[in-house]
Amino acid sequence: MKPAVLRILVLIVALASVAFSASSSWGKRNSSDVLLLRENVIRTPVRNSYLSVNVDFPKSGQTNNRTISAIFVYDRFTNSSGAYASLWSGGVGYRFASVNLKSQYNIGINSTVEIYGKK
Repeated sequence: MKPAVLRILVLIVALASVAFSASSSWGKRNSSDVLLLRENVIRTPVRNSYLSVNVDFPKSGQTNNRTISAIFVYDRFTNSSGAYASLWSGGVGYRFASVNLKSQYNIGINSTVEIYGKK
């Protein structure tokens, strides 16, 4: 096989594996970071539809004085059929974040969102 074809094949496989992974992360957690938010998001499936849930930090009416250092979204389904996570606003380096969880077709959501900040 030619090296260029092999590179393209490896790139396609790498992109496909990232696209089908349900757990996501942004940033890096240090040992001195503190947990700012842990939210379990569980929704039952809706027939012939997708589910979309936003996890906002800080919650309405609350404030945050710490800079976010890492965001982790864990898929709690054992077969990686969980929701896809997208960072819609804020995130690492900011004091706020909005993470969107979108389920797969006809499948519910069972994810945990963790946000860590600098001390």
